[in-house]
Amino acid sequence: MGGRWLKRNKNWIKEEPVKITEPVDDSEYGVPFIPIRCPKCNSKDVRCYVSRPPIRYHVCKTCEKKFKSVEV
Repeated sequence: MGGRWLKRNKNWIKEEPVKITEPVDDSEYGVPFIPIRCPKCNSKDVRCYVSRPPIRYHVCKTCEKKFKSVEV
C-alpha cells in the first residue's frame, strides 16, 4: 500500500539531506551522552534489548545480568 504512494509521488522530498561535517557539540542540545555501565561488573559492554521510553531494558554481555535504566 505505501509502495504505490511512494512510486506516484517520487518528488515529495525536494531538499537534499543535511550532511554534518563537523562534530556536534553536546552542550547545544542539552542532552549529554553518558555510557551505561553494568551495576554488577561495571562493564561498558551493555546492549539495550527493549526500549519503551522513559524505561530501557539492558543486558550485560560480560556477566549476562539484566537491568533497566530510566531517562530523566
